[in-house]
Amino acid sequence: MECEIRVEGFAGWEEFQPILQAIDPGRRFIEKAIGSTNVRMSEWVMTRIVQRLARKLKIRQATLRGRLKKAGIHGDITNMKIWAGLDGVPFSNLKPREYQRGVRTGDGGHYVEGAFITPSRKTGRLRVYKRKYQQNFPEHHGYPIVDVKLEISDEATKIMETIIRSSEFEEQYMKRLAHNLDRVAEKNG
Repeated sequence: MECEIRVEGFAGWEEFQPILQAIDPGRRFIEKAIGSTNVRMSEWVMTRIVQRLARKLKIRQATLRGRLKKAGIHGDITNMKIWAGLDGVPFSNLKPREYQRGVRTGDGGHYVEGAFITPSRKTGRLRVYKRKYQQNFPEHHGYPIVDVKLEISDEATKIMETIIRSSEFEEQYMKRLAHNLDRVAEKNG
């Protein structure tokens, strides 16, 4: 999932321009402050995504944190892109229960028809699988099986966009940037 951020629209951005020029006209040290701000803000965003996604999908935060692939804010100070990769959550991590026609998560919130629970050949842990059907062949015996996962990327993308478009994000970003610029100014006298 990816989202674009335009900092020049943030409240207080116009007042920041003279400060940036006064501290470092060549912008050499400011780049360090911006990089630090971007790293911290990506962590801030990812924490809130996990919290809200866990509440919405009724999944433990620890399970979701394990699905994060990468988090970061890339680009220059006025036009950034935040990126985070989320794999689907395996049904086996959601306390699955097998029924006659499929598998339901422990909380009953998600159901996959045609799925079944069996031990993994490699690890012996219980996994939730489903046969991968092909349309031309109605008999399904012998077709490969796939691990059943709850896809969360669409919901996570909506949550991330909501967070990034919020005034809270703007305030946090400007506050963090001001703090980092103060540190840069102290170091470089």
